[in-house]
Amino acid sequence: MVSAVLISLYAWILFNKAWSGTKRDQLIMGAVGSSFYIFLTIVFVYWFITLKPDYPGQDLFMAALGLMMAILVTTVAAITCFLFTGFSSKAK
Repeated sequence: MVSAVLISLYAWILFNKAWSGTKRDQLIMGAVGSSFYIFLTIVFVYWFITLKPDYPGQDLFMAALGLMMAILVTTVAAITCFLFTGFSSKAK
């Protein structure tokens, strides 16, 4: 998980440095790039809301905790991706 975060940050920084275009187009690129994470967040929220036990008496604490962590991670990834790719001081 740590390596995935570092690789993602590195890739977003490369995209930001390689960008040559207008500020508006850069914001659109950032929104498109972070939309994948927003979609994942929505999927995890749906799974969390519809979480039901497979059998009576099943404890869903760990499943709920895992989904909450997934929601947190994908939300932070969407925000970070948008900030890293959508904003740059060199855009025209």
